[in-house]
Amino acid sequence: MENKSFFRTKEGGLTIAFLVIMIAFAIIIAGLGAGSEAACMAGFVLIVVAMLYSPVKVQIYDRIRKNK
Repeated sequence: MENKSFFRTKEGGLTIAFLVIMIAFAIIIAGLGAGSEAACMAGFVLIVVAMLYSPVKVQIYDRIRKNK
């Protein structure tokens, strides 16, 4: 049996996505405090990317990998 690193597992990937969402939240809050629309938009984009990680991995990446 292959011994995988925690961050190579499904749970590890979701943990990284959660951490990215928390960092993006801090960026949005800092952007609101500074009045920076660019920082708010960057935080929003990070949240969207982190939330789409799991569906894209399961529905696209894993299916392509399975067919090869």
